[in-house]
Amino acid sequence: MHFILIHSPLVTKETWLALILSLEAVGFQVSVVVLDNNAPRESSLFEHHIGQIESTLGQIADEKVIAVAHSGAGNLLSLLDPDQFEGHVFLDAIFPVAKASRFELFDDPIAVQDWQAVANQHGGMLPKTMLARFGEQIENSAFRKPFVAALVDVPIQLYEEAIPVHSNWPRSKRGLYLLWTEAYSADAVRADEAGFEVRRDTASHFKMLNQPDELARELARFARAHE
Repeated sequence: MHFILIHSPLVTKETWLALILSLEAVGFQVSVVVLDNNAPRESSLFEHHIGQIESTLGQIADEKVIAVAHSGAGNLLSLLDPDQFEGHVFLDAIFPVAKASRFELFDDPIAVQDWQAVANQHGGMLPKTMLARFGEQIENSAFRKPFVAALVDVPIQLYEEAIPVHSNWPRSKRGLYLLWTEAYSADAVRADEAGFEVRRDTASHFKMLNQPDELARELARFARAHE
């Protein structure tokens, strides 16, 4: 079984620094999708991101694949044909709602206004200095420092564009939702209603960097149950 890891387009591939090592240590192959927000002018970011995921999938030959998405990457799984995967895992992630933007799925309208105000002051971008506060949740400085150093400014378009859902979604019931923070409680409810297994654990939003071995064991159990 091969895991393909998809980070939130708000941050970078450094999300997976620790989990890669932990998954490989328990015998799994891992590929990491590297998302960027450098879409062609006036193009949708979600289409750009799907192209990057498909490119990574194309490099995995004749293997069963489990897709793992964190945070804002959750929407992207619904744009991919579910038949390409043996299973789907959402890590404290947005669970897809047809034609909704990421902002429309925020529980706190004040937070939306705050983010839009920041972007208006920075030419339509969320500055990396704002995003750097996510690093405060990462306990190990060996992971926190490269995570913060890799951050870049992100276009507010990422949160404003409506994202469609694949016509087959969620045909596969081989799904797991891991809820770590209350911010994603509504997403966990939608996952449960879609027939996914939901597990709740009070943890950091970046558990993959704080408790990678524990998470790797949980993912390994899911993968082996679907071999």
